Amino acid sequence: MAEFQAANDPFETANRLVFSFNVAVDNLILQPIAVTYRDLGPEGLKPAIRNLLYNLTLPLTFLHSLLQGNMERADLAAQRFFLNLPTLLLGDVTPAQTEEAKKRIYEDGGQTLQAWGAGSGPYFMLPLLGPSSGTDRLGTVADYFLDLVNAVTEKEVAIGRAVLGAVEERSRNLDMVRDTQAKSVDYYSAVRSLYRQRRAAEISNVESYLRMPAPTIALDNERESAPSEPSSR
Repeated sequence: MAEFQAANDPFETANRLVFSFNVAVDNLILQPIAVTYRDLGPEGLKPAIRNLLYNLTLPLTFLHSLLQGNMERADLAAQRFFLNLPTLLLGDVTPAQTEEAKKRIYEDGGQTLQAWGAGSGPYFMLPLLGPSSGTDRLGTVADYFLDLVNAVTEKEVAIGRAVLGAVEERSRNLDMVRDTQAKSVDYYSAVRSLYRQRRAAEISNVESYLRMPAPTIALDNERESAPSEPSSR
């Protein structure tokens, strides 16, 4: 009973079916595209694409940092965004050449809701989008409407941005996914555990090197899997 409550996965049977579907989609579509991008994509463009995807998240990070009362992170997000505007958001210009300033930060609606005291809610495995929670889903819906990029572009641009983000992220975790699959007695449970751990680290703004394995297709996930700034919450 205690293990069931800790997993907070009341829809496990359905979630496992969706998980199997996501694994199949990953194996048949996303993974081959990611391998092609990793092996044949122009090396000179990859950092610029990665920077663009990250810089496009900064307006939301600025907004959610304000909502969480974290003025330092809000200021850093704003500075990074405007410093990179002359590069068409393809650069990685930071306010200062210090290790703290170089760390990439990310805030979203789910983090804000939990910073305000909301619980994470039950665990969900969503088709194509991968692991989530009730609170994170609410946050994602809110972010779709709050996102400045979505507000000023067509829906097709948002979809293209999400797909590109999924391919870019998947291309960087190919070996990690194979390793997780090979070592996991229950791959589903391993993904669920890694999701919980990574999400807890992001919400607390503590350092984390955890990267989500497939089949988190994660079309809504453009964040870096890099250490976050120490918490000031």
